[in-house]
Amino acid sequence: MNQVMDPPVKTRAPEEVARMKENFRQIDAIFALEGFQPTAQSRAIDAAVLAGRVTEAQVIEEMREYAMEHKTTRGFIESRSWA
Repeated sequence: MNQVMDPPVKTRAPEEVARMKENFRQIDAIFALEGFQPTAQSRAIDAAVLAGRVTEAQVIEEMREYAMEHKTTRGFIESRSWA
């Protein structure tokens, strides 16, 4: 697995953080219309992305690799150093 153990912290401008939070809020609202609610895992990922501990692309790649190896995403967030 290619998990980066200590990714660099990316400092985001307050405007970027506000925009990303609004995007996450809208995504959650759209999914809620279909009856889906955010999970603890998705909230932890959002928080790590907002804090700059991981990029969206890194999350996607790591989760894909984890799911291929484990045939589930259960336990993914607990296995991440950036979470």
